[in-house]
Amino acid sequence: MKEICPVISLNPKTLEVMRQHAREEYPAECCGLLIDGLMGVQVHPCENIQDSLHDQDPQSYPRDSRIAYYIDPQKLYQIVSQAEAAGGGLLGIYHSHVDTEAYFSEEDKERAMVWDEPAYPGVTYVVFSVYKAQVTGYKCFAWSEGDRDFSEVGSEVEE
Repeated sequence: MKEICPVISLNPKTLEVMRQHAREEYPAECCGLLIDGLMGVQVHPCENIQDSLHDQDPQSYPRDSRIAYYIDPQKLYQIVSQAEAAGGGLLGIYHSHVDTEAYFSEEDKERAMVWDEPAYPGVTYVVFSVYKAQVTGYKCFAWSEGDRDFSEVGSEVEE
């Protein structure tokens, strides 16, 4: 029996903050976190440190920020820890794909996994498609236990 994946509910302000971040970072991929807390869903834009990693060690990090993103693990831990201490938690991780469609790439899957399990169970990944600094769409993905893989999930925009 195929598991039904969840639908993420976002409000127009949340979507616009993420879209604006994607436009501003172009031609680099943007990245950030969606935190669910007492004040509703909050967007935490993060710095994409992929270029720094690539510059320091191109062997281990052959991609640059045009085709990859990397959130500083300490920054991620700090944001999530503060959210959890305040009674909230990590709802989603977002990033953009530059001059291509929104999809969950093999690298996205690798980054989202620890061994053969999701690093953040229950978290939705939102991927924006950005062409020439214009956001043309987005798709959402979540772990499907039945498929043992990430699957596209629906999203709804709250009024």
